[in-house]
Amino acid sequence: MSKSIKLVTAVVLFLMTTPLVFAQHDGCHSSLSRSIKLDKSSKKEEIKIEVADNVKSLNIGLNSTISEGSLTVEIFDPKGDKQGNFSVESQLSSSSSNSGKNSEMVCGQLNKTISDPIQGDWVVKLKPKKVTGKVQIHTHQMEKRGSKS
Repeated sequence: MSKSIKLVTAVVLFLMTTPLVFAQHDGCHSSLSRSIKLDKSSKKEEIKIEVADNVKSLNIGLNSTISEGSLTVEIFDPKGDKQGNFSVESQLSSSSSNSGKNSEMVCGQLNKTISDPIQGDWVVKLKPKKVTGKVQIHTHQMEKRGSKS
């Protein structure tokens, strides 16, 4: 009986994952990762993500980990419309963090997938206020089927 359950489970898992495996070969994919270190920074930054007209899907993953300050991260499409945002803030004072007695790491994430994204420069805006920490930006683009690279 347990062999039957294992076989059925294996077949179901295979059938669930097989379309995904074949779908991955339908077009060209590109990925890019960036890591930005902030050291008591209050300087606003803009990171551009170039999207061509043949892109079927755009995924933007944002991760931040800060030990002091506050950070707002925003995503804008080429028309300037906000497509997502999040904020993180350390609640312990920097003097406590530096004394070695108390410290805190605050993490924030945003994962945005856009089908048929607008062609042009998408922008990730970082708005730090005395931030010490790191921001990681991961992008994944999939071209439309039959598109030439």
